[in-house]
Amino acid sequence: MFFKTKPNLPDAEKARIEYHIQQIAECIGFDRFRLPVLNRETLLGLFDSQKTPMEMLQFVGDHLKHDASGIQFRVVPQQGASCSTGGG
Repeated sequence: MFFKTKPNLPDAEKARIEYHIQQIAECIGFDRFRLPVLNRETLLGLFDSQKTPMEMLQFVGDHLKHDASGIQFRVVPQQGASCSTGGG
């Protein structure tokens, strides 16, 4: 219901959403809710700037005021879609 275009939600839905946001805030810390949002252009600029994956992780970690030094970056190749027709 939260993402529907209807602006007025029932009070029970508002309370449920508020409760879950409170739970998230308690887990990650209320101060992170006050950080400026990284816009799409900034994030896409990280890819265009030829930064290494570790440099990108460090940038996001610094923005979130989170120590990113223990985060490991691993490339997982995606499998291509199957071209079989499945006929028989």
